[in-house]
Amino acid sequence: MEVEEKNLMRAILEDVKSLTGKVEGMEGMLETLVEIYTDALYEVKEEYLEKLEEIRKEKGKVFSSIEEFDRYFK
Repeated sequence: MEVEEKNLMRAILEDVKSLTGKVEGMEGMLETLVEIYTDALYEVKEEYLEKLEEIRKEKGKVFSSIEEFDRYFK
């Protein structure tokens, strides 16, 4: 391999390492944004908490889906 080719490969490798770090940083930011977005979508109503406490005391009703959960509280 010529010196020029080695230098080019070294530069490409450094770019890949730099991009890898940036992508990992972006991944962390996206995960945080997803958590914030998810939290913003769900509002816990006091009546839900009361019903959940009743269920806990009765040793539980198991819901197979969020839709079933919502129907139970309507």
